[in-house]
Amino acid sequence: MLIDAYGRVIDYLRISLTQRCNFRCQYCMPESGVELGEHENMLSHEEMFEFVKICIDNGIKKVRISGGEPLVRKGAEDFIAMIFAYAPHIDLAMTTNGYFLKSKAQVLKNAGLKRLNISLDTLGNEKFKQIARRDGLEQVLGGIEAAKSEGLGIKLNTVAIKGFNDDEFDALMSFAAANNAQIRFIEYMENKHANPELKSMRAEDILSKIATFKNFKEITKHPQSPSRLFACDDGYIFGLINPHQCDFCTTC
Repeated sequence: MLIDAYGRVIDYLRISLTQRCNFRCQYCMPESGVELGEHENMLSHEEMFEFVKICIDNGIKKVRISGGEPLVRKGAEDFIAMIFAYAPHIDLAMTTNGYFLKSKAQVLKNAGLKRLNISLDTLGNEKFKQIARRDGLEQVLGGIEAAKSEGLGIKLNTVAIKGFNDDEFDALMSFAAANNAQIRFIEYMENKHANPELKSMRAEDILSKIATFKNFKEITKHPQSPSRLFACDDGYIFGLINPHQCDFCTTC
């Protein structure tokens, strides 16, 4: 059993398959991308799997695959299949921008993946191209549909940016509900790679905007989850991730 300095049992492992990404999102990296490590320094799937086995044997119950964009790495589904074959009970999840999901959803489901967190900051084509610096909304929406058809659990991650997508919160929430997905609004975290002109929205700003079209109340969240949860009068539940909150790291 793994226990951290806060006395919490560690049962969740996150693995970054790659630093590479096919998008250049303004809140994440410059248009030129970020400096990548040498290819020969990357662990192979087999090397990572040896570590994963040790973690599972010591109490890990959930594994999340992330990146960069994990699906730009060849054979991501093979790595998932290795884990699933070793421990079918493990909760296997992936964080992705959704671009490759339309062709990969069935393969990932068959490999043992159970859940997806998919980035979706806007439903507008021009806005999408502006924030991601790539054209890809149609592919992402197709990927969400494919994942839903395969019965994969879906959460949508929306970075809240003042003056950019705060006028779409209602539409994004409606889209998520229509696709049986929980949407989670995320405070934008300023960083050295991001466009300095982006304007962050704090938790109270996000909730105030949502309150203009939804009645909701906060409900109990999992103590180790970074997401605060809110239940709307119509029964829909959405999340809020606010890393600017002072206790974020101790509860994440």
